[in-house]
Order: sequence, then structure tokens, then C-alpha cells
Amino acid sequence: MKIIAGILILICLIVGFRVYRYVHGLNQARTAVTTMLKSSPYRARVPRNAMYKVSSGSFSVSDWYECTFATNKTLTESKKYLQFFSLPQKKLTFKNCPIVYRVIVRPPTKKIKHWTGKVYLDTNQASSTSARSLYVHNLNGLSVHKLSAP
Repeated sequence: MKIIAGILILICLIVGFRVYRYVHGLNQARTAVTTMLKSSPYRARVPRNAMYKVSSGSFSVSDWYECTFATNKTLTESKKYLQFFSLPQKKLTFKNCPIVYRVIVRPPTKKIKHWTGKVYLDTNQASSTSARSLYVHNLNGLSVHKLSAP
């Protein structure tokens, strides 16, 4: 019985530590994004997707954080996007426009000692590049701006 209780306590400690690290990482990423965007032209923005962590594999050391936001520029680009694909242009708002700014930030590493990131126009869907139209791919490439922590 003591062994089972010990194993359960150990499992709880491991899970608790992992949850703490995840939440702590998200908070650090939010702070980094806020700091980076304060010194950029993206001050007036409406959040679309909350910050979330992305990993390239279960044992990956390559993690990054993503979020999206909308601005007047995304409304303009959304109208162009809908016209290009001959889609109905229902009343577009910051909350429903299909084109948003995607922010990707990477935490410090052994070689790079500070948060780095980039922001670019994209659709408000997951960031998989395999399902991107050529229109969106070109929009991504034309709008990329590097971000760095001051």
C-alpha cells in the first residue's frame, strides 16, 4: 500500500512540475510578445487566438509559441483575399476576418540568449504550410517582419 501511495505521489509531482513549466513558459512568451510588439507598428491590435505552445515532436528541443491578432491592415487584406477567391464579403470585423497577423516567438537557447520572433500575415487557421494556397504563401513572404526583445 505504501508503494502505491509513493508511486501516486511521484506521478502527481511529475505532472505538477510539467504543468508548472508549461504555464510558466506561456507567461514568459506572452511577456516577450507584448514587449516586442510595443516597439513595433502593431500597437492597435485585437487578439484572435490565444498564445499556445508548438513542438515539432515529443522529444523535441525545438519549441515555439504562436498567437494571432487583427488590425486595420488585416481587414483590408481580408477583403482582397475574399475578392480574389470570389467569396462573399459578409460584414468583416476584427473578430471574423480570415487574414490575421501570426506571431511566432522562440525562447532563448544556448546560442541565442534572448527571445526572437517574427510576425506575418496569414490565415487564422493552424500554421501548417502544406494546406496554404499560393495567394496566402505569397502574402506570408511579403509581410514577414522580424521581432526582437529590446
